[in-house]
Amino acid sequence: MRTFLLLAAALLIVAPALADTFTEGFEGGSNTGDWTFGNSADVIETDGGNPGAWFHNDYLNTFAPIFRCAYGGDVFTGDYFTQGVTMISGDFQTLEAMNGTAYYPFALLLRNTYGTPEDIEDDIYVYWVDENDVWCPQLGEGWTHYDFPIPSDFVGLPGELPDGWMGGSYMTGPDIFPEDATWQEVISSVDRVEFWWFHPAWFGIFTWWDVGADNLTIEWTGGTPTENTTWGSVKALFSD
Repeated sequence: MRTFLLLAAALLIVAPALADTFTEGFEGGSNTGDWTFGNSADVIETDGGNPGAWFHNDYLNTFAPIFRCAYGGDVFTGDYFTQGVTMISGDFQTLEAMNGTAYYPFALLLRNTYGTPEDIEDDIYVYWVDENDVWCPQLGEGWTHYDFPIPSDFVGLPGELPDGWMGGSYMTGPDIFPEDATWQEVISSVDRVEFWWFHPAWFGIFTWWDVGADNLTIEWTGGTPTENTTWGSVKALFSD
């Protein structure tokens, strides 16, 4: 009996933490996180998604679409370190793009506003982008799925980021992460999640786009986030 208990305890120690997920598929008009492309042409379509409902904007005049949740949006923002966030993913498509989409990379950006979303000058952010291999949704190819692993447990020195990640700020520029900031500083207080049809450090020309999103998913191994309570506020309940 004692041997069995010791073996069971050992298995509990080495067993990996099971991941939980939350997916916003926009069914029934749902929009957890208050996602937007940023103008009044936003609409949740009831069919044609991957499958079912999906988020659509057919009149974007911009250098590139940026699909983002609200500042402090439910479930998708907060303290990624405490929650053990491991993945963010989604399905996206480009129905029209006046200047085409070839060689436009696709990026995930995580932003810390330090509690002042109206003031971009104190924002810092990190983003994952592969300008040589991971392209934005291409014209005529329908829905494209993207997975972005999040190394929320990475602990580095100031100015150091995990492999494959870049960062920036209003003061240093979009491709220079502040040397006195840390990865954990951003990841422990993610105020907004953004999907870019472009490299965040590149310059683009304004043009017309028709794009869509579906199945936005966040995966975590820590406590379960809930709607109407951001992860940062949950953490604050237990702070000194």
